[in-house]
Amino acid sequence: MDKEKKYDAIVIGAGVGGLTVGTLLANEGLCVLILEQCDRVGGRALSIKGEEISNNGLQWYKDLLAAQYTYIAGAQPEIDTIIGQRMLDGYTLDVGYHAISANGVGYMLDFEELIGGIEGVNKHGGQWASYYKGKIYKDLAGHSIDPELKELAKKEKIPYLDFYTDPHRMSDEQIDELEKVSLKEWAEKKGITKNDIIYNHLHTVCTLFSTINNPEDISIGDIFRYFKYAFGPKIARGLTGYTGGFVEGGVMEWSKAVAARFESLGGDLKLNSPVKEIRVADGKVTSVVVEEKDSGKVEFTADMVISNIPAQNTFRVIDKKNFPEKWVNDTTSMYGYGSYAPYMGLNKLVMPEEHAHLGIKNTCVLPMEEGYDYDVYICWNIQSVLDPRVAPEGKYLYTAYLPMTEKESLDKTLVNKLIARLPDFMEEVYPGFKDSIDWKLDLVCWKLEGVAKSVSQAGTQKVPVRSEHVEGLYFAGDTAKGYGVAMDCAIASGVICAGEILGKDFGIR
Repeated sequence: MDKEKKYDAIVIGAGVGGLTVGTLLANEGLCVLILEQCDRVGGRALSIKGEEISNNGLQWYKDLLAAQYTYIAGAQPEIDTIIGQRMLDGYTLDVGYHAISANGVGYMLDFEELIGGIEGVNKHGGQWASYYKGKIYKDLAGHSIDPELKELAKKEKIPYLDFYTDPHRMSDEQIDELEKVSLKEWAEKKGITKNDIIYNHLHTVCTLFSTINNPEDISIGDIFRYFKYAFGPKIARGLTGYTGGFVEGGVMEWSKAVAARFESLGGDLKLNSPVKEIRVADGKVTSVVVEEKDSGKVEFTADMVISNIPAQNTFRVIDKKNFPEKWVNDTTSMYGYGSYAPYMGLNKLVMPEEHAHLGIKNTCVLPMEEGYDYDVYICWNIQSVLDPRVAPEGKYLYTAYLPMTEKESLDKTLVNKLIARLPDFMEEVYPGFKDSIDWKLDLVCWKLEGVAKSVSQAGTQKVPVRSEHVEGLYFAGDTAKGYGVAMDCAIASGVICAGEILGKDFGIR
C-alpha cells in the first residue's frame, strides 16, 4: 500500500458502519482507504474461534475483547482451565449478542442490494418469543401471530397489533415526534398496559430492538421508524418470515464478505492500524496518522475522513478545539448501553425441542431493587441449534444478553449478582440445566449499543453524519444518525453517511 497515495476518503474503523459507508463509496468509484485497529474486520460484531483462544492464550483474548469495550468478568471453571484444557475448541464466539434482525432482511438487505450483493454468506432464521409466568408467547413474524395473544387482545379489546401497523400509517413528521415518546407512554395511551401479558410481551420486543430495560426510556419512535422503512417494503415482498437469525459460522462472516466486496471494488483495507490523529488545517481535514507496529507513525491524506469510532470517543483522535464547547459537551455526554453477554457450552439440551429453536426473552432476571436502574431483562438462544457450525458435534452453544447501563456494566458488584443468578434462573425455567453446562464464560460489553435508543437520544437526535464544524469530517456507526437495531442501526448510519457524501438518496431516513 502506497502511503503517498491520495485518497478521496479515509474511513476509520472496519466495523459494520465503516464497512458500509466505505463499500458504498467504492461502489461509486471513489478511492477509499479503511483503517482498522484490530487484526480482523467487524468491530463490535466480532467473532473469535475457540482454537484461536486456545492457541494464543488469555492475554491475547483479553486484548482483543478490550478493543471492543468488552472484558471477562468470570468463568466456570476458571478461565485458565478452560483455555488450558482447550474446552473452547470447535466453538465460535461472537463478541456480545449478535443475532440479526428478521434474519437480515432489514437495512442489511437494503445495503447488500445497493452494492450488488455479497458472496459466501448464509443466514439461519428463527422465531423469537417471550417467557412470562411459565408460558411462551411467540413474536409476530410475517403474518404469523401467537393465537393466545390474538385471542387475549380480541377478548379485552386491546389494540395489540397497532404496535405493528401504526408505523406504516404515520408520516415521517409523526414518527419524528414519537422519538421523544416512550414505550410506556404510548402503551398507556393505547390502553395496552391494562393487560400485563400483552404489555410484557411488547416490552420484551422493544428491549430486543433498543437494548434498554426501562420502558419509560425506550423510544417508540425509533422502533416505529424501523418498522416502516426497514420492514415495510419487505412485508410487501413476503420476506419477513423470521423474527431473527444468525450468520452461519459467526457474525463476522458477514463483515468479511463485505470487506471482500469492498476490496473487489478497488478499496484498500489496512488492518492492525490504530489511528492516532485526524489532522485539520484551516477548518478542513487533511490527513490521518496511523501508528504502525514496524514503521511507526504513517500519514495518509484525504479530503474526507469518516469516523466509525463511537462519537463519544471522537476527541481521542481529533483536537476538541476544532469544535464548539457545547458540541463537545453534548457529544461526550451521550450514553450507550452495556450488557452481560455470557456463553455456555452445553453437553445436552434439557428444554423442549421447540424451545431450543427459539430466541426467548424475559423482562426480569433480577429486579431493580437489587440496585439496577430497572429490572434486568434477558434474551437467550441455543445458537448452535440454528447454526450447528458454531459448536462441536454433540455439543451446544448457549448465548444470551442481559442489558445493563454502561455504569452498571462497570460495577463488579452488580455484574457478579447477574453472573451468580443466571444459572439459577435457567434452572428454574428448565430443570436440569445446570447439569448440562460444560463451561461458562461471563463476558461484559459496556458499549453493546454505542448510543442508547432512548427518548433523549434516538434517531435524529444523534450526531449528524456530516460535521457542521470541520469540513470533510463525517460520522458513521451506531452512534451517528441512524435507526434500527444493533447492526442494522450501524448499516443505516453508513448508508445515510454515504448518501450525504455522494448527494444521493438511498431511501433510508
